[in-house]
Amino acid sequence: MNDDKAHRAIAHIQSISGIKLSHEQLDRLLEEASPLRDAVRRWNGEKGEAAGIAGALAQTMLGEPWPTEPHAGQGEFVDRLQDAATQRGYDIVPIAD
Repeated sequence: MNDDKAHRAIAHIQSISGIKLSHEQLDRLLEEASPLRDAVRRWNGEKGEAAGIAGALAQTMLGEPWPTEPHAGQGEFVDRLQDAATQRGYDIVPIAD
């Protein structure tokens, strides 16, 4: 994956989840999780087209899908996602509204 696409994927993951990844951490995560790797490869860089990344990230970290109802339990879901990421050694940052 080229650096530009990796940086955009890192920024997108951080914006939806608060999980802050380095390029190396993203590479390791993509090696571990083929659905996430495939979602990032298919992604064209558009925010509206990134639902596959969110779903694959949720499956990788929690083994469950990202909530589909807007705001229905998403705060609690993101908290659990961040807890799982912290347990894996990833840094967490606030999510911009």
